[in-house]
Amino acid sequence: MNKAYEKIVALVVVFFMVMLFPLSAAVHTSVPIGHRVYRILDVAEIRGLIGRQTSARPFSSDKVMTLLQEVQAQETRLSSSEKEELVSLLKEFELSYGYVESPMGDVFSTGFFRTYNPEKKMGASIGVNLATEQTVSLITKEYDSRTSVLAFIKGDLGKNISFNMNFGLNLDKLNNTVFLPTEFTIPAEGFYMQLAAGGSQLRDIPSDGFYTGLALAPELAASFFDGDLRLRWGSIKRDWGSGLNNLMVSGSARPIDGIELSLDITSWLHYTVLTGSMGKFSLSELGDDRFFSDDFQEDKPYYRFDNNFSAHRVELDATPNLTLAVFEAVVWSKRFEIGYLNPLTIYMFEQNNLGDIDNMLAGLDFNYTLADKIRLYGSIATTEVNKIGSLKTMLTYPRNILAFQAGVTVPLPIGTFSSVTLQWTYLAPFFYSHYPLLEQVGTFDATSVTGAVFTSKRGNTYTYYSTDPKKITVDYNNGQDQETYDLSSGGSSWVSEDGRIEIERESDEEFLIYETYNETAYVNKGENLGYPLNPNSQEFLLQLDLGFKQGWTGQGVAKYQVRSGQYGYTIEQFMRYGATYEPKAFWDNVFEHALTFELHVAKKFADMPIELSAKYRFTTLWERDIVGGERFDGLSTGFLAWKDAAYDQVVTVGAKIYF
Repeated sequence: MNKAYEKIVALVVVFFMVMLFPLSAAVHTSVPIGHRVYRILDVAEIRGLIGRQTSARPFSSDKVMTLLQEVQAQETRLSSSEKEELVSLLKEFELSYGYVESPMGDVFSTGFFRTYNPEKKMGASIGVNLATEQTVSLITKEYDSRTSVLAFIKGDLGKNISFNMNFGLNLDKLNNTVFLPTEFTIPAEGFYMQLAAGGSQLRDIPSDGFYTGLALAPELAASFFDGDLRLRWGSIKRDWGSGLNNLMVSGSARPIDGIELSLDITSWLHYTVLTGSMGKFSLSELGDDRFFSDDFQEDKPYYRFDNNFSAHRVELDATPNLTLAVFEAVVWSKRFEIGYLNPLTIYMFEQNNLGDIDNMLAGLDFNYTLADKIRLYGSIATTEVNKIGSLKTMLTYPRNILAFQAGVTVPLPIGTFSSVTLQWTYLAPFFYSHYPLLEQVGTFDATSVTGAVFTSKRGNTYTYYSTDPKKITVDYNNGQDQETYDLSSGGSSWVSEDGRIEIERESDEEFLIYETYNETAYVNKGENLGYPLNPNSQEFLLQLDLGFKQGWTGQGVAKYQVRSGQYGYTIEQFMRYGATYEPKAFWDNVFEHALTFELHVAKKFADMPIELSAKYRFTTLWERDIVGGERFDGLSTGFLAWKDAAYDQVVTVGAKIYF
């Protein structure tokens, strides 16, 4: 094979071989959420090896490398294995994010080709990442398969601006049954299709075969004033807060395509603001439930999940060991709303001034480091507070919709930058949910005769019967479901079972029909944007993170999740203001317990750009069925007997190349 042909082959490989997560970028672009370096920096901060850092992540690769060098400078306080890991990490980041040239001859060992002009301070690299992850249940034999290829062009435009343009293909056979319901996520963007079957789209998960999806995570980033002002425009994962996943923006959530500004106003005051667009993912059903997003085949062009997202966070380092923060976020239907676009707007007041129709979340959090040995942190957030009173009243009043998180992290004197974290999270009923926005689509009045019919633009067919019993039937556009509204029963309005249709009595002979035109729940691409837990749930989490020599890392997790079924226990369910709800009684209405143990091990090879991983999970589930919980608000009337415990054992193996 001649050299010219070798170069052609190398370029073809570079463009068409790729991975699931884009872990390479230029110097000002972000280090992806989930990288081990964040746990190392947390431990280093607790131990006093670096100063206090903001809790709005991800960090830029330049900042990460600077912090690692600061840790490395504390030689007398580091073990030999910690020094070894720091050397390895800095080598990885300098190779993946730095300015060092990488010739074409090294493309098969590094996964990319890069040149850099130090005079112009401009350079670019072109390369690939590859990844695969296979998950199988040892009990049911069900499996989930994910393989990805991602090509990128990344680089620097002068000393202040960096970019990462990428495009990936996923070949996946998705199966939610081999994951905890709160941990299942879809890796592709938009939709899946079968290229060999005329482009037919994936309709349901578990899928009946392998489908191809797109992976896109573009990012443009800039840094000014020695890094005190940072701008980012990208579709990436974010994690804002001190916990393992957080209440407002969680690292477990799907990427948000947004414009972000971070500003270190002083050494003790930090501000981060984000405005972006929430996405969709086209799917009909996930397991036994309707997927909570738009279906491109059934809903087009009358999409309901057309929303933007704005969030900001102010952090105050009150003392050398204590940081206090206040945060806000709002999900708002897509429109040109200049108030939400203002980075200095207080969203709560702006939302009220605009008519109180958007989904508002606000909260406070803190983290406190004690004697360089332990970190305590906590957070409280709310989407609605309607009654102030005693502590019991505040916690049990139905329309006080609150969430809490508290935790402690302790560095361990074993391995490299090891730690243990104990965390508790509680989400009240209806947390993250929001009532849908309705529009009038039709009317039946005195001129309407029995059998009068009209079909809304969303394809739902309404039939009016004026004789006793006076009623309206709705045949839904899926051709399967039908509901009947008895108008002779009295009352001023009737609501569909899922709450997305409402019939209002204007007079004895006139009835107005309303349908949902916009959903503003805290959902991005069909998945929760906040903490990965259902509303009306609690979670107790114990996580052990261990580092070892020669690129080995380990993790152990014990997790207890418990759900209450009194009302508002899924994100689709919403509170109807004016309805009557009993005070919250969490433990009296529990319908599900899940106890999970996980062991995870990973190995990065020093001389090869390869990472291998394996995970084992054991889960025990106890549950009982809810009686009468089909309403839009999930209001239950009781429970059936507890079922026998169900068990599952799941194994996952994975590999990343050119990570």
